[in-house]
Amino acid sequence: MKHSHMPHIRNQITATFFALITLCAAHAHAEKHLRVTTYSLPLAQGNVHRSTSSSEIYIHTAMFDPLTIVDESAKVLPWLAERWESRDPLTWRFYLRKGVSFSNGEKFTADAVATNLNYLISPEGKRESVSRTVTSIARVDIIDDYTVDIVTHFPNIMLPGEIAMARMMAPGQWRRLGMEGFAKEPVGTGPFKVDRWDAARIELSAFTGSWIRPKSDKLTFLKLPDAVSRTQAILSNNADIAIVIGPEDVAVLEAAGHTHHISRGTGTMGLAFLKDKGGPIADKRVRLALNYAVNKERYIAALLNNAVLPASQATPSYAIAFDPSLKPFEYDPAKARALLKEAGYEKGFTLVAEAILGGSAADTAIFQYIAQDLAAVGVTLEMRSIPNSEMIKKVNFGGWAGQAYNIDFNVKPSLDAYRTLDVCLTRGGYYCDEDLMPIIRAARVEFDMNKRVVLVRQLLKRLRDDPPTLYMHETVMFDGLHKRVSGYKPMNLIINYHQIDVTE
Repeated sequence: MKHSHMPHIRNQITATFFALITLCAAHAHAEKHLRVTTYSLPLAQGNVHRSTSSSEIYIHTAMFDPLTIVDESAKVLPWLAERWESRDPLTWRFYLRKGVSFSNGEKFTADAVATNLNYLISPEGKRESVSRTVTSIARVDIIDDYTVDIVTHFPNIMLPGEIAMARMMAPGQWRRLGMEGFAKEPVGTGPFKVDRWDAARIELSAFTGSWIRPKSDKLTFLKLPDAVSRTQAILSNNADIAIVIGPEDVAVLEAAGHTHHISRGTGTMGLAFLKDKGGPIADKRVRLALNYAVNKERYIAALLNNAVLPASQATPSYAIAFDPSLKPFEYDPAKARALLKEAGYEKGFTLVAEAILGGSAADTAIFQYIAQDLAAVGVTLEMRSIPNSEMIKKVNFGGWAGQAYNIDFNVKPSLDAYRTLDVCLTRGGYYCDEDLMPIIRAARVEFDMNKRVVLVRQLLKRLRDDPPTLYMHETVMFDGLHKRVSGYKPMNLIINYHQIDVTE
């Protein structure tokens, strides 16, 4: 009798075994893998403090969190910090979110905030690009495990928004490996953790212990420098998101049943004039002439689907202190030719400019339009493409081959028009004339927002009347989305990876 139950038991075990196999297979099949193509990967890998370039922010957002984030109306929102208060003009107190862990198990506490921010203001940390967004910080004091005081050198009403650029690296991992070692084995509190990092590919998996657990199980970044290749990756079902595609690719994706997302960038695009090099662009009349010579509305309609505004000043229209009374330069080639003649360049000249081509929407085609307009008034525009790494180096240390370069007046992270002017006090810039410095210094320390806006608008008008740049257009992003993607909603270049879903 004892043995009579064995076949039944064996059948149960067998059934259970196959059920488990079926369940595991179903789970494996249901695993969600988000695949993102982008034009560049972080040169310093997981050193999140090294660069503030858009291409690197796209990647690091998946792994690291800041204390605050800034929404599209310039409102500062809580993130790793739950709330904050100004205790006096030089002291901000931040109360940190509890129950947050880094992906290696370290607890997020005030030690992480002090370690990261004190590094950025240290002599060693000042080589990092992010350090330039926190120059007002004098020190960080730990009050308790979840409270810190940030003490500034001068009154800074914009501090809560500015620290949105400083993302938190795990302090224990950092101390154990050093910065170089940490960059190869990065650890953050974000929704994903790194499994493998190669020159053209990063493989990540969900950090299930993250306070913002993602909907996808895996995330892969693939470097494809060419925008057409990024679009083709979606069409061939080899990618789900293509960061920065050409507007002309939108119709191609939609014809195949896919979609796209349009979002504004965080700045105003232009050709920066290196007037210190001398030559024609050292003359104010020439710089004015180049602005009158270009029909921005024409290329915006033809190439950017009318999704963006022409630039009217050295900041975008959504920035704090933007001056609506300043209008874009009208298209007036006759006035441009008259100014060139007055300056002694009736026969024109050649303008050599360097740019990253392929990193922003339709940039190559836009420069072709601009070159046509400039040629009509006798100016030959010669665009030279350089890689992202070379651009970063030249912006920081010089060495330009021409008389201009493509860059934008960027207001990230705080969406503050003053951000583009503060460089005049920290590292200089191509537009930092000495007579502007008293107003720049006064705006920097003004703790009354209304008075600060008045000062910044004075500066914006000066840079409109004597343009240091050929003002082009406010930045815009066209991203390609596979039809299986939902929940994609970036904000000021910050991609919400934890909310993105992929379905079969």
